[in-house]
Amino acid sequence: MLSSLRTLWFEPRRSSVRIWMFRIHQWAGVGAGLYLAMMGLTGSLSVFLPELRNTLVAHAHASAGQPRLGLQTLQTAIERDNPVLKFRAVYPGRTASEPDIFEETGADEAIRQIVLDPYTGNTLASRRKDATFYDWARDLHANLLNGKTGKTINGFGGLLLLLTGAAGIVIWWPGRHQVKTRTFQVSARKGWHRLSYDLHRLGGVLVCVPLAFAVLTGIGLAFPQVEGNVASALLGPRSKPLRSMRETPAPGQSINRKSAGVQKAVSLDDVVRVAAAQVPGATPIRIQAPNGKTSGFLVWMRLPRDWRDEGDNRVLVDSSTAQPVGVQIGKDLTLSSRFIQGATAVHYGQYGGLITRVLGVMVGITLPLFYVSGIVLWWRRVARLRSQRLNRTGGTAAATAAVYAIET
Repeated sequence: MLSSLRTLWFEPRRSSVRIWMFRIHQWAGVGAGLYLAMMGLTGSLSVFLPELRNTLVAHAHASAGQPRLGLQTLQTAIERDNPVLKFRAVYPGRTASEPDIFEETGADEAIRQIVLDPYTGNTLASRRKDATFYDWARDLHANLLNGKTGKTINGFGGLLLLLTGAAGIVIWWPGRHQVKTRTFQVSARKGWHRLSYDLHRLGGVLVCVPLAFAVLTGIGLAFPQVEGNVASALLGPRSKPLRSMRETPAPGQSINRKSAGVQKAVSLDDVVRVAAAQVPGATPIRIQAPNGKTSGFLVWMRLPRDWRDEGDNRVLVDSSTAQPVGVQIGKDLTLSSRFIQGATAVHYGQYGGLITRVLGVMVGITLPLFYVSGIVLWWRRVARLRSQRLNRTGGTAAATAAVYAIET
């Protein structure tokens, strides 16, 4: 075993491991390349999903000095016009021109998105959630349009992509003493076949690290329990879930109850005020209605220093008394919890702003490019093998060498 690895490290062209890695890389790429290319394209599209979705909705326009209507006022108007709808969540506009987006559950349990002008209360859009092409592409990327089953398949697909990429790096490796500048060169003078090979090889080397991170975070999304166990084993225990916090705050956290008071009727505006008192200076990003996992309204709050677009802070507000029953500040989370949340955010381009999103798009686009260039190289080898079998000039050994040769 050690001798094989030594040969691979110093003289890889004499290594049988390299031949097997080539076979894995070739047939995994040919067999699953189209699926992997689709995942790359849909993943790139998903990175800018909020912006793409917003292109389908008109912007809100306010007169000079015109105040925004309260969230509860808008919710009451929705319930008046659609009595069967029940509040599920709201995404307040972050800028003066952004509308408020409400999610409502109907009698058939279907979720509708209602986009309202926060100054006039006019409905800008009303549609079934995830009904746009962009949402369809996001669901295709995350679940293969098949819920948990599709997500599990994607997890194993990610493992296959990791294996394919690792095999590609082994194929590329020229040897310990052969790493030179020309190893990274692209030649356009030797025909388009050689150009396809150089681009395929160089592109794989350049994006191997960000692509591996994207794949690993995707596998974590497919198998969250495994991800949590691994993170806890390597980085320590995770923070206590916010939904399990009641009257007693977590170590290092404090709850300002005086700012909340006891409310006879809890409105969405009350919830926002209470959450803002717990995380001063933060902007509410999302308010979620009570459900089976939480006993109150869950509010996502974003501070200017937060890297995640949805914010690193959560506030749980009791739905009957408007008192805060749980506060989770991002900087106070344990290392493993911050790693899990950060990895998920990076995978969807919600961490670090525009730079990581553009990088995510570029990495995703490389997968269909790898597929096209790989198919070109594979087909040329197939044609060469057929030609040599017909001519019988080089014998069986030459034909076999042609099939598994790495250079074109």
